[in-house]
Amino acid sequence: MTEDRLAELMVKVVDHVATPAEREELMAHVTQHTELARELEQHQALKAVSDGWVARLEHDLLMDAHQSRSSVRIERTLGLTLLLVGLCSLGGFGLAELLFEPDAPLWVKIGVTASVAGVLTLLGSLIRQRLTTSDPYSEVIR
Repeated sequence: MTEDRLAELMVKVVDHVATPAEREELMAHVTQHTELARELEQHQALKAVSDGWVARLEHDLLMDAHQSRSSVRIERTLGLTLLLVGLCSLGGFGLAELLFEPDAPLWVKIGVTASVAGVLTLLGSLIRQRLTTSDPYSEVIR
Protein backbone atom coordinates (compact mmCIF):
# COMPACT_ATOMS: atom_id res chain seq x y z
CA MET A 1 0.00 0.00 0.00
CA THR A 2 1.37 3.41 -0.94
CA GLU A 3 1.78 6.15 1.63
CA ASP A 4 -0.73 8.33 -0.22
CA ARG A 5 -3.32 5.55 -0.15
CA LEU A 6 -2.61 4.90 3.54
CA ALA A 7 -3.02 8.58 4.38
CA GLU A 8 -6.24 8.78 2.37
CA LEU A 9 -7.69 5.73 4.11
CA MET A 10 -6.65 6.99 7.54
CA VAL A 11 -8.41 10.30 6.96
CA LYS A 12 -11.53 8.61 5.61
CA VAL A 13 -11.75 6.15 8.50
CA VAL A 14 -11.13 8.82 11.13
CA ASP A 15 -13.73 11.11 9.53
CA HIS A 16 -16.22 8.21 9.28
CA VAL A 17 -16.62 8.58 5.51
CA ALA A 18 -14.83 5.41 4.45
CA THR A 19 -16.77 2.69 2.71
CA PRO A 20 -16.80 -0.71 4.40
CA ALA A 21 -14.33 -1.95 1.78
CA GLU A 22 -11.94 0.96 2.44
CA ARG A 23 -12.21 0.44 6.19
CA GLU A 24 -11.49 -3.26 5.78
CA GLU A 25 -8.51 -2.46 3.54
CA LEU A 26 -7.04 -0.14 6.17
CA MET A 27 -7.69 -2.54 9.04
CA ALA A 28 -5.99 -5.37 7.16
CA HIS A 29 -2.94 -3.16 6.65
CA VAL A 30 -2.98 -1.91 10.26
CA THR A 31 -3.05 -5.45 11.64
CA GLN A 32 0.12 -6.21 9.66
CA HIS A 33 1.85 -3.01 10.89
CA THR A 34 1.19 -2.55 14.61
CA GLU A 35 2.76 0.93 14.72
CA LEU A 36 -0.03 2.10 12.43
CA ALA A 37 -2.65 0.99 14.95
CA ARG A 38 -1.25 3.47 17.47
CA GLU A 39 -1.14 6.19 14.82
CA LEU A 40 -4.76 5.48 13.92
CA GLU A 41 -5.75 5.71 17.60
CA GLN A 42 -3.94 9.05 17.90
CA HIS A 43 -5.74 10.39 14.84
CA GLN A 44 -9.08 9.25 16.26
CA ALA A 45 -8.30 10.90 19.61
CA LEU A 46 -7.39 14.14 17.85
CA LYS A 47 -10.59 13.94 15.82
CA ALA A 48 -12.61 13.51 19.04
CA VAL A 49 -11.01 16.65 20.49
CA SER A 50 -11.62 18.70 17.37
CA ASP A 51 -15.22 17.44 17.20
CA GLY A 52 -15.61 18.63 20.79
CA TRP A 53 -14.32 22.06 19.83
CA VAL A 54 -16.74 22.26 16.93
CA ALA A 55 -19.64 21.22 19.16
CA ARG A 56 -18.62 23.87 21.69
CA LEU A 57 -18.41 26.56 19.02
CA GLU A 58 -21.81 25.58 17.63
CA HIS A 59 -23.29 25.74 21.13
CA ASP A 60 -21.69 29.15 21.73
CA LEU A 61 -23.15 30.46 18.48
CA LEU A 62 -26.61 29.26 19.46
CA MET A 63 -26.29 30.83 22.92
CA ASP A 64 -25.03 34.11 21.46
CA ALA A 65 -27.93 34.22 19.03
CA HIS A 66 -30.39 33.49 21.83
CA GLN A 67 -28.93 36.03 24.24
CA SER A 68 -28.71 38.79 21.64
CA ARG A 69 -32.45 38.69 20.96
CA SER A 70 -34.14 41.79 22.30
CA SER A 71 -37.00 39.79 23.83
CA VAL A 72 -34.51 37.85 25.99
CA ARG A 73 -32.80 41.05 27.13
CA ILE A 74 -36.15 42.65 27.96
CA GLU A 75 -37.29 39.52 29.80
CA ARG A 76 -34.13 39.37 31.90
CA THR A 77 -34.17 43.07 32.65
CA LEU A 78 -37.82 42.87 33.70
CA GLY A 79 -37.16 39.82 35.88
CA LEU A 80 -34.18 41.42 37.58
CA THR A 81 -36.08 44.67 38.09
CA LEU A 82 -39.04 42.87 39.65
CA LEU A 83 -36.73 40.87 41.89
CA LEU A 84 -34.94 44.00 43.09
CA VAL A 85 -38.21 45.85 43.65
CA GLY A 86 -39.51 42.90 45.67
CA LEU A 87 -36.35 42.66 47.76
CA CYS A 88 -36.29 46.41 48.36
CA SER A 89 -39.97 46.37 49.36
CA LEU A 90 -39.48 43.49 51.78
CA GLY A 91 -36.27 44.97 53.11
CA GLY A 92 -37.81 48.41 53.36
CA PHE A 93 -40.82 47.07 55.23
CA GLY A 94 -38.60 45.16 57.64
CA LEU A 95 -36.34 48.15 58.11
CA ALA A 96 -39.34 50.38 58.79
CA GLU A 97 -40.56 47.85 61.35
CA LEU A 98 -37.18 47.96 63.04
CA LEU A 99 -36.95 51.74 63.08
CA PHE A 100 -40.52 52.69 63.93
CA GLU A 101 -41.66 49.73 65.98
CA PRO A 102 -39.54 49.31 69.11
CA ASP A 103 -41.23 46.02 69.93
CA ALA A 104 -40.51 44.43 66.53
CA PRO A 105 -40.44 40.65 66.73
CA LEU A 106 -37.06 38.96 66.87
CA TRP A 107 -37.67 37.15 63.56
CA VAL A 108 -38.10 40.54 61.82
CA LYS A 109 -34.87 41.85 63.32
CA ILE A 110 -32.91 38.74 62.37
CA GLY A 111 -34.49 38.47 58.93
CA VAL A 112 -33.86 42.08 57.96
CA THR A 113 -30.32 42.02 59.30
CA ALA A 114 -29.51 38.79 57.46
CA SER A 115 -31.12 40.01 54.22
CA VAL A 116 -29.28 43.32 54.24
CA ALA A 117 -26.00 41.60 55.11
CA GLY A 118 -26.54 39.02 52.35
CA VAL A 119 -27.36 41.60 49.68
CA LEU A 120 -24.37 43.74 50.66
CA THR A 121 -22.08 40.69 50.66
CA LEU A 122 -23.24 39.59 47.19
CA LEU A 123 -23.00 43.11 45.82
CA GLY A 124 -19.49 43.53 47.24
CA SER A 125 -18.44 40.16 45.82
CA LEU A 126 -19.79 41.05 42.39
CA ILE A 127 -18.07 44.44 42.35
CA ARG A 128 -14.77 42.94 43.55
CA GLN A 129 -14.92 40.24 40.88
CA ARG A 130 -15.66 42.74 38.11
CA LEU A 131 -12.81 45.00 39.21
CA THR A 132 -10.18 42.30 39.74
CA THR A 133 -10.75 39.95 36.83
CA SER A 134 -10.69 40.42 33.12
CA ASP A 135 -11.53 38.10 30.25
CA PRO A 136 -8.36 37.41 28.22
CA TYR A 137 -10.57 36.27 25.36
CA SER A 138 -12.90 39.27 25.29
CA GLU A 139 -11.67 40.29 21.86
CA VAL A 140 -11.96 36.80 20.39
CA ILE A 141 -14.92 36.49 18.10
CA ARG A 142 -16.64 33.18 18.69
